[in-house]
This record gives sequence, C-alpha cells and structure tokens, in this order.
Amino acid sequence: MATLVLDRVLRILDQLSRYDARGLSLSDIARQSGIPHPTVHRLLQDMMAARLVAALPEGRGYVLGRRPFEHGLAARGRHDVAPLFTANLQRLADATGYAAYLFVLSGHEAVCYAHTNVQRLDPPLSVTVGGRRPLGVGAAGLALMAAQDDALIDAALQANAASLGRYGGLDQPALRKLLAQTHALGYARSGGCLNTNTAAVGHAVVDAGGRAFAAISLSTTVARLTQREAARLAALLRKEIADIQPRVHFHWSDAAPLR
Repeated sequence: MATLVLDRVLRILDQLSRYDARGLSLSDIARQSGIPHPTVHRLLQDMMAARLVAALPEGRGYVLGRRPFEHGLAARGRHDVAPLFTANLQRLADATGYAAYLFVLSGHEAVCYAHTNVQRLDPPLSVTVGGRRPLGVGAAGLALMAAQDDALIDAALQANAASLGRYGGLDQPALRKLLAQTHALGYARSGGCLNTNTAAVGHAVVDAGGRAFAAISLSTTVARLTQREAARLAALLRKEIADIQPRVHFHWSDAAPLR
C-alpha cells in the first residue's frame, strides 16, 4: 500500500512539473496521471499539508509547492550540470537571436535544466526550467532519444505511448520516423508538436563513457527554419558541443550523484 501511495504521489508531482507555469486542475491531474478523481483529491490535501503542492488563488488549479524547491536547492550541488553549459547556451542565443535550451535525460523523459529567454521575434518559450517531456518530444528530446541504444528507445516508446498524443498527435510510428530522420541528418529537427509556430534543431551531448545524457537545442519559427537554416544551426550546435565535451568528466546516472 505504501508503495502504491508513493507511486501516485510521484505521478502527481511529475504532472505538475510538466505544467507548473499555469498549474493543473484536479480533473486534469486525474486524467493525465490515470489516478481516480477521489484519490487525487485526497492525496492533494495531504500533499498541500506537507507543502509538496500549493493551490493557486481562486481555484485556478495546483502547482508544485515550496518544499520540492527547497529539496532541489539542497541537491543542486551534487546533480546540477547546467553551469557546464551556461556560457555556450548564451553564445548560441547571442549568435542566432533564438532561444537555446538544455535538456537532460531522466529515465524515459527529458527535463529542461536551463534556457536563454531571448525577447525578440521568436515564439514564447515552450517549456520552463524543470519542465518534463516524454523522451523524443521536441528537438532536444528527439536528439537525446536518437542517441540511445535500441533497448532504451523501445522502453521509452512503451512507457510514453499513452502521453505522446498530447504533443500534436504524435504516436510511436511517427516518432520512429523522426528518429530515422535524425540518424540520417546527424541532428534532430522538430516542429509542430509543441507549438504550431515553433520549430527547433537539437544535438546530443555524451558523458565520459560515451552515453548521451543531455542535448542542446535552438528554437525559432517554422517559417525561419528552412533546410539551409537548420543546417547552419546544427553546425553552430556542434561547434559549441565540441567546446563542452572536454569538460565532461563524469558518467551520468539517475541513481548516483555527480559529486
């Protein structure tokens, strides 16, 4: 019973981390997590008492509470790889005028660790720091997935099968086609599954053992991302990743701290 409760609490926290910018209603949480409505209601009350979850004013839904933020601060020194990429992300943003993102592998998902908020003509940021996506969604997630072995790809496709449709009607066959395209191009290119006007290019970064653990992407509009522009952005990404790689001295693991 305790394991079931913990699993459900983690599923609720994961859902809230995907939509924390606007929050989720109780019904949304129940539908997307697959947990019965009355159970979600009961768990939310307990989670609010524990400061894991907070209720927005005027019944506008629920967001992550202050306690997960405080836990994250305590763990940051041992797990945060974002500082390794900060200068390179900014250089990419300055050179292109586009938003640059860093996503890191987390089980069968990709988590946004950092981004540059470029206030120009680009679409709004499609994800905030801490936001989670199924592996393969978005250019960074697609680059990260394409760089994994077949066993992890198959496991991720199975684990995320029910949630892929929320991203522009994406499904397993379509994602496999995108993976094949990524392998053929040598970089990931995506558009339309997150925002109908957003398109992006992504490239993976490997750890000291050669395993892809992160990916960087550049996001712009569908109209701007011509084939020529995509190739230009891919070259810029490869240049910055070549600068980053010599500083990656660790083996990435979900179970072990870096320091």
